[in-house]
Amino acid sequence: MSRYGTVVRNGSLTRSLLSFGFAFTAEWAFTVAIGLVAYADGGAVAVGLVGILRLVPAAVLAPVIATYADRMPRERVLVASSTVRGAATLAIAAVLVTDGPIAIVYVLAIVSTIAFTPFRASHSALMPSLCRSPDELTAVNVVRGALDSASVMIGSLVAAVLVSAVDVAAVFVFAGACGLVSAGLLVHLSYERIPVPTGQRRLLAEVAEGAAAVSSNHGVGLVVALVVLQAAIRGAFAVFMIVVAIDLLDGAESSVGVLQGVVGIGAVVGSALCTLLVGSRSMTRWLGLAVVGWGMPLAVVGLLPYYPVALLATAVIGISNAVVDVTAFTLIARMTPDAVLARVFGLLESIGALAVGIGSLVAPLLIGLLGTRGALVAVGAVAPIVCLLSWSRMTAIDRSVAVRTDDIDLLRQVPMLHPLPVPVLEHLARGLGRTAVGANETVFEAGTTGDAFFVVAAGTVRVIDQDRVVRTMGEGEGFGEVALLGNTTRTMTVRAVGPVELCVINSGAFLSAVTSISGARAAAEETTWAYLAHAPGSDITQTDPPPG
Repeated sequence: MSRYGTVVRNGSLTRSLLSFGFAFTAEWAFTVAIGLVAYADGGAVAVGLVGILRLVPAAVLAPVIATYADRMPRERVLVASSTVRGAATLAIAAVLVTDGPIAIVYVLAIVSTIAFTPFRASHSALMPSLCRSPDELTAVNVVRGALDSASVMIGSLVAAVLVSAVDVAAVFVFAGACGLVSAGLLVHLSYERIPVPTGQRRLLAEVAEGAAAVSSNHGVGLVVALVVLQAAIRGAFAVFMIVVAIDLLDGAESSVGVLQGVVGIGAVVGSALCTLLVGSRSMTRWLGLAVVGWGMPLAVVGLLPYYPVALLATAVIGISNAVVDVTAFTLIARMTPDAVLARVFGLLESIGALAVGIGSLVAPLLIGLLGTRGALVAVGAVAPIVCLLSWSRMTAIDRSVAVRTDDIDLLRQVPMLHPLPVPVLEHLARGLGRTAVGANETVFEAGTTGDAFFVVAAGTVRVIDQDRVVRTMGEGEGFGEVALLGNTTRTMTVRAVGPVELCVINSGAFLSAVTSISGARAAAEETTWAYLAHAPGSDITQTDPPPG
């Protein structure tokens, strides 16, 4: 539970998570309200058109708009997104209250939807920069998943109450207010921003970089593929849920709502179970099993078309949905360089939306070809087959990420590296070298050129000034920063006491990481100053100020 304590104590994390909760409460309330307006205006056809209207921006614009979240501070993109969306939503309420043209309502709905398109991708890219360890990032995604599940219930329930007690315009007022609160929570957000690369290229070229980050990284590519598969099954499930409830199980129309409600209950339960994922070394395999948890229940209902079985199956789907969200967002954030992270999440939003649409189109075709039960079994069998064929790759990804997690845990023991956010630590861990040094062998001599920073992974070394042992250093302690930070030669000799294993960070990566984050820079300067103050023959006293 200590990981969740750090989330609560980190004011910026708390505000960001609350912003997410308000934003998606607004989303679900808005979805109910615009659906009611469309139905009153043109029946089911109008509802379908509005649905397409809300799908297209995510599918087409998400990777493009998300590019700006890699160009500028991500909270600014989030503030702009929620502000425009909140204002457009309130304007819809004003149009309805004054009996304005319905066409204006639809135009404002398009504006609102486009404004909200980059929110999840930008928020997902922001979260790692607010975290200090991979486990904390997982904990944050667990909390965010719980807020996502809660927003479905709160937004929909409040919308139902307001429609009954007032009218649909009141729902838009509620959704608009939630959007503005979401924006306000992120104003003047305090955190260490990771410097973005200078120089901007053409927008489409930057979008292509996001796609290349997925295709060139086999781990990211597999995770994205699994999420897209889940999205396609989700699109098919939306169709199957109605057909199963009314035709296969001979239920009333209200049974559709019951099954959907059970999915929501499962999602809440799944969010609670996801707390067990913090610290897991099998995140990719859990993702695979969660995707199976979307498909297999459909096949079971096809084989056993009974109401209790359908209830249990939809509950499993809800639980699996929560697990997919936590594992996928955590893995992508850990395996993708921060410079392109928002674009990768934007691409995920885009192809995920397309996959949902494809799934919803394929399901009726399969029902026509195979019948309802055959279609359920066919769609449900895809995920287990894919998971079985990909299991060895998922295992390899988990092993790779686990090694990097161990390396990050080691690096965080070094005081000057401890303040670094997760994306910077991940970058250092990805480029980390290792070297073995025999007993009494020299790591480097005083007066030689400094080209790397070292962290003791195992064993012990001595720091020697001429013939005097200044300090003995063991596992989790780092050395070599004085020459790098001062752009000078090595000031002392370092020699292994026994066999030693060292992690090596090259000078460029070390300087880029330490000098870009003020907490790390201050810790490095303090450590350097302490070494110099205690060095034999030093004329620096404890009361002297640190060097500038």
